[in-house]
Amino acid sequence: MPIVFIHATFVAKFALRFAISFGLFLTLIQATTCAAATFGDRPEVRLFVSEMASKHGFDAAWLQQLFDKVTPRPSVTQTMTGQVTKPPSWIRYRSNFVTSGRISGGVGFWRKNEIALSRARHTYGVPEEIIVAIIGVETRYGTYPLAYPVLDTLATLAFDYPRRAEFFRGELEQYLLLMREEGRDPFSIKGSFAGAMGIPQFMPSSYRQYGVDFDSDGLRDLWSNPVDAIGSVANYLKMYGWMEGQAVAVRAGLQADVAGDQMTGQLKPEHSIRELQGWGVRPAENLPTDVLAALHSVDVADGREYWLGLNNFYVITRYNRSLFYALAVFELSEAIRAARLGVAD
Repeated sequence: MPIVFIHATFVAKFALRFAISFGLFLTLIQATTCAAATFGDRPEVRLFVSEMASKHGFDAAWLQQLFDKVTPRPSVTQTMTGQVTKPPSWIRYRSNFVTSGRISGGVGFWRKNEIALSRARHTYGVPEEIIVAIIGVETRYGTYPLAYPVLDTLATLAFDYPRRAEFFRGELEQYLLLMREEGRDPFSIKGSFAGAMGIPQFMPSSYRQYGVDFDSDGLRDLWSNPVDAIGSVANYLKMYGWMEGQAVAVRAGLQADVAGDQMTGQLKPEHSIRELQGWGVRPAENLPTDVLAALHSVDVADGREYWLGLNNFYVITRYNRSLFYALAVFELSEAIRAARLGVAD
């Protein structure tokens, strides 16, 4: 039998090719396995399902099947991160909301829903223009298209957004409870990139706690019923401490020797007007000296603008915890009221 000599280089090349091929094979198997796995297969999701079943009596098998169909939405975590790392300037923020289109749209929405808005003011003490402005900022009076499936969004943020995972797991819990209460398919609702829903953009917990059936038709529908949305916004603000008949915010000036930066930055009003005046703050309107306020500043084209935010201004920040948001709502509400008075019959 002839003796065959195999060169060492050939052996090495063969071994290398085999290793590469086998590695690619394993990678392919792993990729196929991962692709076959569902969102519901994740241990933390299974634990959540178990907790929902024991805490709220959900059918675990049904809930597991629900999460097996969830599609992760990485774009929402990217958008949330962008909101934190790249806050807009006040000038840019204002230009998105205090516009001629939203002002005229607000006048039209007010005219169309005048009875409901008037009843909300009498019931909750919240002026019509504030309710209209909030709905205008949130969804352009219910016309803004909401494209994110809420279940997918909340599930993604609950399990793939560590920074606020606890908050969004709570909202996911509230959403599933809401869908059960309202008899709706959890996959049927679309909302914002943060999971806010409907005309007033309520998170699920707010929907369950503050949503009202304001037209008494037996349904609490904030997705398509502007009357329920109007009553719910007013109820939300009232529950957070809105004071009927009181001012929201007034412009202010500072004496030249006052360091405004050291006095601004806190949303909650904790200093009396008397105290602020002692520090050189000058309200542009007369206010009772015992009223509490917070001094706010925003950069504008020709420098800096100062505002005194009172209790009702702070209440608006409970809707969205942002100085820019509350100031945009206030300025839009003032513009809408002025425009309505200008076109009143």
